Amino acid sequence: MKRDVLIYFDLITSLKTTREVDDLSLEIDTLASELFGSEKMSLEKALDSISSDSAKKIKEIFSNNKFDIEDKKIVSDFLDTLKDLLKKFKVIKLILAFDPTLKTIEKIHEFISENIGIGYILDIEIDESILAGAAVMFNGKYKDFTLKKSLDEVFANKSLKILE
Repeated sequence: MKRDVLIYFDLITSLKTTREVDDLSLEIDTLASELFGSEKMSLEKALDSISSDSAKKIKEIFSNNKFDIEDKKIVSDFLDTLKDLLKKFKVIKLILAFDPTLKTIEKIHEFISENIGIGYILDIEIDESILAGAAVMFNGKYKDFTLKKSLDEVFANKSLKILE
């Protein structure tokens, strides 16, 4: 089986958040369990145990690359490689004051892909106490672009005048 990362490209680049990666990882585990739990189980049948979107993407990969969907060695190698690729994402943590829509997540991820490159996913945390803006953590660095931080700085600098 080809271990070329490009065969996984469409599936991997469709992932934008740590939640999506975790969900796909669980689906891979479910597939492996279903498929290798019974000698008579085919990948085609095992795909019924995961989301239709993931099943469709996996079927497309097998079809486009002319992989034998009945060859358990090929399927096993495929699932192992996919699991390995999921572990290689770099995580950018965002703390937001609001729960972003799917469209907002797509726009943020698109911005990252265009400006930094592919292979990044978002770990989004909601914290309404920051009021607005975002805090970003990546590669051990923390940048705070929140309204709360700005207001705290203004109050700290002007506290004497405010108290008078």
